[in-house]
Order: sequence, then C-alpha cells, then structure tokens
Amino acid sequence: MDDVYDVAVIGGGVVGCSVLFELTNHGYKCVLLEKSPHLLTGASCGNSGMLHTGFDAEPDSLELRCIQLCQRRIADVFQKLGLPYNRLGARMVAWDEKQKALLPRVVERSLHAGISDIEEISISRLYQEEPYLNSGACAALWIPGETILDPWMTPIAFAHHSKLKGAKILTDCRVRGLERSYTNQWEILTDKQTVISGAVINCAGLYGDIVDRLVNQQSFSIQPRKGQYLVYNRNTQHLLTSSILPVPTERTKGVIVFKTVYGNVVVGPTAEDVDQRDGMRTIIDPAVTRRLISHAHSTIPLLKTHSVVHMYSGIRPATRQKDYQIKAYPERNWITVGGIRSTGVSACLGIAEITRKHLLEGLKQEPSGTPVSELEQLQFEYSSPGLMKVFDTEYTITHPITLCGLSRPPASL
Repeated sequence: MDDVYDVAVIGGGVVGCSVLFELTNHGYKCVLLEKSPHLLTGASCGNSGMLHTGFDAEPDSLELRCIQLCQRRIADVFQKLGLPYNRLGARMVAWDEKQKALLPRVVERSLHAGISDIEEISISRLYQEEPYLNSGACAALWIPGETILDPWMTPIAFAHHSKLKGAKILTDCRVRGLERSYTNQWEILTDKQTVISGAVINCAGLYGDIVDRLVNQQSFSIQPRKGQYLVYNRNTQHLLTSSILPVPTERTKGVIVFKTVYGNVVVGPTAEDVDQRDGMRTIIDPAVTRRLISHAHSTIPLLKTHSVVHMYSGIRPATRQKDYQIKAYPERNWITVGGIRSTGVSACLGIAEITRKHLLEGLKQEPSGTPVSELEQLQFEYSSPGLMKVFDTEYTITHPITLCGLSRPPASL
C-alpha cells in the first residue's frame, strides 16, 4: 500500500493495454490489474487481427468515432514502436443480386463515415486482382484502407512501453472488492495486495458488467458471442491479395477469408450466442468447422488442396446495445469501458483517447507526472516456442495468429 496511483485500469486485454498506454503517455501514474497469469487471455486472444476502417459501423455511433480517432493515429504508432502491419485492403464480394442490392448502402455509410476511397469495381478487375477467387461473383467493392496487424504483439507493445514509462502491471491479480476511503480514493482489494488509486477505469471486457456490480452499478449486461476460425498454412498466402469480405448483415460482418501479417490464410469468424464467458476457446464445434471449410472452398477453390493447421475460437463481449458503453461517473471517479464487441482492435487508440478525455474533463483528474515526449522503438525476439521477449521481459504468446505466424509450420490437422 506504499504506492498511490492516479488511475487503476482493470483488465489486461487490448482495450485495457491501450488505455494504459494512452494515460501513461500523458503523464498519469497508472497500474493495470489483470486477473489471469498472462495479459490478453480473454476476448483479446481470439480476434481476427484486422484493423477495420469503420465503413460499416453504425452512423454517428461512439464506435465509429473511436475507429476514426484510431485510424488517424495508429499507423504512426506502429512505425514508432516497430510493429508489423499491412494495409492490403479488402474486397467486398456480392454473390447474388440480393447481396448486390445492398452494396450502395455500404458505400453510402462509408461516405458518411468519411471514407471516400471506397469504390465499386468491375467484375473483370475483381478477377484480375483476385485470380483465385471462385467464379460467379456479380459485384464488388474495393476498400483500400483495411489493414491487418499482429493482434497480440500490438497490445503487448502498448503494455510494455507503458512499463518502460513507469506504469505498474500486476497479473494473476483478480479484483475482489472496492471501497472509497475517507480521502475519496479507491481502495482496491485484489488477490495480491490492496491498491490505492484516485480513479478506476473498468476495461474488464467479458467481465465488465461483473466488475461494475462490485460497486453497485450496472448499465449493461454481457451476452457472450463466440466466433470460430480456421487457419491454413503460410503456403496459401499467394491465393489472396486482399481480405475477401461478405456483404454485412445487421447482426454480423460475416465470415471473412483473409491472410494474417505472417501469410496464414484464415477463415472466420462465425457468430454464435453462448452462455459461458470462460473455457469456450478450446471448444470447437465440428458442424461449424464444416461450414467454415465449405465457405473457404466456395470462396477460394484451391484451398481444397490445402489442409487446416489450426482452429480457434474467440468470445466477444457483446451486449443488447449495438454501440460501445463508455460511461463516466464523476461523483465516483469511475469510468466504465464496456460492450466493445468485434472492433476493439480497430478502435483501441480511439477508445483510449475518449477515455482519457472523460478522465480529464469529466472526472477532473489531472496527471501527476510529465507526458512522454516520444515513443521508443521496441525490440521483439521470438525466444522459444510460445514465448516472446521484449527487451529483457518475456511474455507468453496467447493469440493463435501470432503463434502460427512465428512458429514453424505445424503439422496439418
């Protein structure tokens, strides 16, 4: 209890690591509390690793605003930290007249979101640029800003850079209870110690509503949504030049065929409502697997000649509300960052920026330290199977995209 922090961030997923990065860079003395032994073990270890432009986000939503803010900053951050990414673009393909009729609405939404470089392309151009795509497409859009990244290395870099600048990260440190002291500071009881902090930011993802309930407030309930993926070997990367998107529905972006920054072709995700928040990553539904394989083959027929080398699932912290649930409670020095569904990576720095503004303007919480003048390039080393060193600190890799990309090609399943 010797240290008193300006801010305690609960949750070590991509959102929590991004908020930690943002606040530390602006001079706040921060501590991050993660219940698991390793960072990025919840929703953040089962996403797609895609940085979306927001072309299909709900107009005028908080989600779209966060994605836009992130888009303006993140390429520069990638370069300064030394992170892998590839702005390879995406092609949205309509396979029938019903889907084709929905494309003008996608273009209209994109223009409303400030994405002016989206364009309809001819079928001949589509097949010239994607020669391995199945025949039968009847219309397509080109979305050049769509980007792929390493979904594990990016938030780990945010967390490690924050540590270099003075932030404290406590893993295996579940929050058990919180109380306000007579000085209006938070006393946070954890598995390891009591942490004292002026403000608390709840970035607990799949457990965001449960953490809110610890302080007798709840404005949303998490309704977990599972997405399953198939991963092919890196020798399939020549079959795609961009991500192949379906025409989205009101409920989901649909199943995408894309390649990672390492060249593995991935198919997914699905969207299935589930009851459990834990333990679903290793549960692979054979019927869903068959559907994904069928989708892969019907999109890129030559994938039939290649085997799946890995399968994984991710659980997204969906809510009844479509939009993000970022709410400040100034009277309690508390901010909740919840309901960050499938675009947490795409919006991460925007979410962090909005959260910092709530902290400064709503909670009137000033930083006690000096802002970081410039970002440091980090040194990553794949030290041994499943482990990555950043300078002299070793981290356990929790995301299959990173594991498949950095490991030797695994045996086919």
